Amino acid sequence: MGKIVIFSGAGLSAESGIPTFRDAGGLWEGYRIEDVATPFGWIRNKQLVLDFYEERFLQMQKCKPNAAHLAIADLSSYFDVICITQNIDTLLEQAGVKEVWHLHGRIDYHKCEWHYSIGPIDADWQCDYRAATRSPTQIGDLCPKCNRQLRPDVVWFGEAVDMRTDRLYEIVSQVDAFIGVGTSATVYPAANLLRFFGDVKEKYFIDPNPAYDVLNGFTVIEGTAAQKVPELVAVLKAKYQ
Repeated sequence: MGKIVIFSGAGLSAESGIPTFRDAGGLWEGYRIEDVATPFGWIRNKQLVLDFYEERFLQMQKCKPNAAHLAIADLSSYFDVICITQNIDTLLEQAGVKEVWHLHGRIDYHKCEWHYSIGPIDADWQCDYRAATRSPTQIGDLCPKCNRQLRPDVVWFGEAVDMRTDRLYEIVSQVDAFIGVGTSATVYPAANLLRFFGDVKEKYFIDPNPAYDVLNGFTVIEGTAAQKVPELVAVLKAKYQ
């Protein structure tokens, strides 16, 4: 086996202590999505948005990779593994995974508020500044390129997801196995990945409640990520080594 693509969502990191998007008591509880996760919320109240993401930043600093992250890192030492994730945490990187695509951004990066997704359509008025940060972004943290306010490098509702479409078309015919884990498979455009890799010979989907229409042709494994990813990794290593 050569190339494996792993598509993950919030369920991958839930057992590390990061609440999932829809769970009762999750990180969105007490906040209106419109207020903290849209460009319009940012325009209305930057301080509220920055306070919200400061909580996320500090929370994720306390979390450690769980057995699923570590198993994926182990798998990547034997095969060419590409992890495409909806998560903004860096637990896969902390576990040792080398190639991770963050569709929805990263909590440890910030960017200019007039980055492509929020600035005017005219490219002359947009700014491409994006950089890692060791602390939560605050009011008064300004872009070194254009002197505008910095914001978290997180994709909000109404903004474009970083799908890397050209790269996807480049690798799709090379993929030997596709694994979906910890994602509802219902949030678009990311959920299209399950259909995009539909012709891959070996397809697996791990979820505690895997009742989704798009799973035809998948080997469905019922259970949590930390329980089932290590088991699947062990099977793949034994099968193809």
